Amino acid sequence: MKPWILSTVCMMTALGTGVPAMSGAQPDDKLSVTVAFGAGLNTATPNNPANHHVLPQIIDVKTGGVVNFAVAGFHQIVVYTPGVRVQDIVVPAAGTFIDDFVSVYYKGILPAGGPPPGIPAILSPSNATNRVESVSFSQPGIYLVICNVRTHFNDGMYAFVRVSGGNPD
Repeated sequence: MKPWILSTVCMMTALGTGVPAMSGAQPDDKLSVTVAFGAGLNTATPNNPANHHVLPQIIDVKTGGVVNFAVAGFHQIVVYTPGVRVQDIVVPAAGTFIDDFVSVYYKGILPAGGPPPGIPAILSPSNATNRVESVSFSQPGIYLVICNVRTHFNDGMYAFVRVSGGNPD
């Protein structure tokens, strides 16, 4: 077989087998969704509302899917069980965190301080660096997601995860 025919056959085979594999991972499948939790303006400036938001604010995922929260900066994710509304969150008048953990579905990594007791400390025990936290949603419903940092929540840093059994579109 001539070399150019062989390379053409190999390329067509590779493309032909790649198309079905890629079609199973289209974004509209909503089994894995990435969300920006913070805008990436990783400054310690107080009252920095430019960094205090979740994008998108309405997150669609199928039942059994995963939302990958790409956390940028000093934030803590808290996901509440379906039925909890923004106005249900009890926000203290002062302090760094809200810490309203009634009806919590997922409590994210605390963005400050060292490791939990019993785990040896590392050079930088802070968890405030950029990270990804993946949360699985096994039941349909609408889940409220907030930043547990009080001033961030007050700036409107919250979103909703809409979990459906079928295609959410």
